[in-house]
Formats: sequence, structure tokens, C-alpha cells
Amino acid sequence: MLSSKEIEDNKERIITLLKSTEREGVDNVIKYLEDGNFFEMPSSISRHHNWEGGLAQHCLGVYNRLSTTGDSLPSDNRIITSFLHDICKVGKIYKDKDGSWEERKDEELEIPGHGSRSVKILENLGFQFTPEEKGAIRWHMGGWKIGEKKKEEIRDFFATKKSDLWRLLHNADRYDASHNGKPAKASN
Repeated sequence: MLSSKEIEDNKERIITLLKSTEREGVDNVIKYLEDGNFFEMPSSISRHHNWEGGLAQHCLGVYNRLSTTGDSLPSDNRIITSFLHDICKVGKIYKDKDGSWEERKDEELEIPGHGSRSVKILENLGFQFTPEEKGAIRWHMGGWKIGEKKKEEIRDFFATKKSDLWRLLHNADRYDASHNGKPAKASN
């Protein structure tokens, strides 16, 4: 779906924007993204952006949408949440010995849970993010598994849900997945 040049251009743009935040730990995060094939991997195997380079393309789509709808938010908020909300997919989606993309189940991972896994990875890399960014990343998919959570997690979700950053990230993520996440149809 994406050419090698498009994948490389996406990588360069994302790295430049992440470095512009000058956050402590950002170099560790960039190394993690590069070592983990973040820029080459699909966003999913069977859902949105399921082609080579799809994850980075999706994150750029979220960033572009969030920059339009959340232009009142600080630039760092938009950059960090857009590009790091799905860092949890690094290591979950991998190339098998035949070169096909495969996906591990949550129970096969050291840190289960989509948003919680992203937050834990960032913390383990020494990345410094604000409590609002942390909440937006952790709950970016919404509370659809909230019934399985502990009381303090329920309180955290509902407190986070009041944040403009969370609302705008959640909506930008959903928008990009549904509007830009399917391959373009070939024209005749």
C-alpha cells in the first residue's frame, strides 16, 4: 500500500516531531520505535491500516486530525498522544519466519491491555509525560472493558474522560481508523 519512500518520509516526520518535544526519554522511545519496526509494521492484521507502514500512517492521520480539531491543545500534547497511543503494538505485531505479519494475543504478552500496555512501555523507557497525556493514552479506546477494571481504574477513566485531550484523541483515533484505515479501491 505504501512505497518505501512513503514509509521513510513518515518515519522522518514522526521522529522530527517527537524530538521537537524535547521530553526526557524521547530518544529511548525513538530507538524503541526503530528497533521494533514501528514504521514498517501494519496497525493491525485484520482491522484498520492493515498494510506495511500502516501503523505510522495511522498515527500521522491521528496527528493531522488532532491538529485540526485540537488546535487549542499544546503542540506537545498532540504529538505525544498521536504518535505514542499505539506504541503497545510494537512486539505484538511481528514478522514470522516466512516474512508474514502475525499478531500475538494479549495473554501472550508481558504487559496485557492496549492503552495500559502503551503507558507501561513509555514508563519503562523513562519517557516523561504529563498526567493528562498518560490518561489520554491509557484510555484512548474508551472504557469498553471498564467492567473488568478495579474501582480505582474506573475512577481514573471517568476523571480522564473529562479531559479535552482525551476526547479529541479518542475521536481522532476513531475517525482515522474508520475513514482512512481501509485500502483505496483501484480505479479502472
